[in-house]
Amino acid sequence: MKAGVYFTLFFLIIPLQASLLNFLSIAGIKPDLALALLFIIGLLTKPVEATLVGMATGVLLDIGSASHIGIMGFTRGIVGLSASLLGSKVLNITSPSNAIVLTVFGLLEGICVLLFLQLLYGFVPFVSLLARHIIPQSIYTGILGVVLFRLIAIRDVIGFLKRRSIQKEF
Repeated sequence: MKAGVYFTLFFLIIPLQASLLNFLSIAGIKPDLALALLFIIGLLTKPVEATLVGMATGVLLDIGSASHIGIMGFTRGIVGLSASLLGSKVLNITSPSNAIVLTVFGLLEGICVLLFLQLLYGFVPFVSLLARHIIPQSIYTGILGVVLFRLIAIRDVIGFLKRRSIQKEF
C-alpha cells in the first residue's frame, strides 16, 4: 500500500473513530477502529512500513485526543511491527484467530499505556480501568477486526491492495 491509501487513512481515521463508532458504543465502550486497521495493514505490509504507519497513526491519535504525544505512537509502532512479523511468519490473514491476536494486542497496548500513566502521574486505578475499560474495549476491537476481515475478504480488497500496478500508481 502506498501514499494515497495512507493519506486517506490518516485523513479519515479521527472523524471515523469519533463519530461513526458512537453508533457502535455499548455501555460507553467503543472499539478501536485505528488499531483494527493498523493490524490489517501490518498483516499486509513489510515490518518497516507497518511500524512507520503505526507510529504515524499513533501520533495522529495523540494529537487528536490532546494526550501526551508519543505514547500511542510508540505502542502503535510496536503493534504494526508485531502484526507484520506475525503476518509474514505465522498468521493466515483470513483466519478467525486474528480476533484473538487483535484482542491481545489491544490488551497489551492498554496495559502499556496504563503503566506509563502510573509512572507519570503516580496513582492510577489500574485494576479498575483494566476491568471496566481496557478488557471490554480489547474484546470489542477483536470482534470489529473479524468483521473488517470478512468485509475485505468478500470485496477482495486484499487482492486489490496487493496488486503491484495499484501500488505504483499511488
